[in-house]
Amino acid sequence: MSGDPVCKLILVGNGSVGKSSIIARFVDDGFEKQYKQTIGLDFYEKKLLLPRDGRVVLEVWDIGGQNINSKMLTKYIYGADVVFLCYDVTDAKSFADADDWRRLVAATDSAIDVSSRKPKKRFVYAVGNKIDLVHLRAVSEAQHQAFVVAHQLAGGFLLSAHNGDNVLRAVYQIAGRAVGLELTEFELQFYDAPVKATVAAVHDDHRTAMADEIEAEDRRLEMAKARKKHGCRLM
Repeated sequence: MSGDPVCKLILVGNGSVGKSSIIARFVDDGFEKQYKQTIGLDFYEKKLLLPRDGRVVLEVWDIGGQNINSKMLTKYIYGADVVFLCYDVTDAKSFADADDWRRLVAATDSAIDVSSRKPKKRFVYAVGNKIDLVHLRAVSEAQHQAFVVAHQLAGGFLLSAHNGDNVLRAVYQIAGRAVGLELTEFELQFYDAPVKATVAAVHDDHRTAMADEIEAEDRRLEMAKARKKHGCRLM
């Protein structure tokens, strides 16, 4: 590998908030799948070319369906430069539970900066997914921003893994910041996708077919990973 700095990103949050779908969106943008044998975990990697000749290798670690009580979680979080606290903007409970995930991350040691022998700076962001489901929204932008401010997070993003809104913008902004390059609004606008709202038929239980489809896709991705982990890699 080149001498470009490496940024480790990990996504945490309740199941079915769309973490696997967000990662799948990264993969669609050219991230290549890798496997870390020492802990049996997949991660996705891509060298990003940033404005002003900046470069960074972004590693997106996929911890799958790990719940908040998993004994392995702290091992996965250790050394992360960036953490996304993910929640579903149509699910108020997932937003409330984001604070439990925040506390877990805060209690987990970061890696040591070899140059200074001090803990590396970790950037933690609140990430609300499924903003395309406008008519089902249960968490407002004001609530999202209040959470960021109250807990002194590095920032927050509202995005849609389904249609890609704000995903690339978030990726390049966090990668640049992690290596000391603050991208301007002018630079970030080149990563914006057209904003599209999704309107779907509502079931009797007030859920939508689109919400069911997103959760089914998350489950399918998790099952595929589990089959591969317990099948192909048992050698």
